[in-house]
Amino acid sequence: MIIHEIPCILCPVSCQARIEKDAADNISIANLECQRGERYVRQELEAPLRDVFTTILIIGADIPRLPVRTSQPVPKHEVMNCMRALARLQIKAPVRIGTVIHQNLLDLGIDVIATRTLLSRTSK
Repeated sequence: MIIHEIPCILCPVSCQARIEKDAADNISIANLECQRGERYVRQELEAPLRDVFTTILIIGADIPRLPVRTSQPVPKHEVMNCMRALARLQIKAPVRIGTVIHQNLLDLGIDVIATRTLLSRTSK
């Protein structure tokens, strides 16, 4: 029997989920106080996802970087590839919060969205 512990990060309780996996690959999860935690732990075991937040270069604004996020979580194994792709992106001001900056990042069906409004230097 294989035993792991995974911290649940969905709420302030921060349960330490105890996962037991037997020889037949049956999984049991213990030490959680809510169903959300069990869904999170199962997702982490099967196909972990991560939200991606970063900044990209913006030309013509008062500050040089525009904060952005992905429209939905990215498979964990693709996070670094996403970061590399986002590091190459640049956009021209003005940009409004919620604007889709890039569609279908790495053919994952995930968009990149601005999380701040940045106006052009001349349009204050």
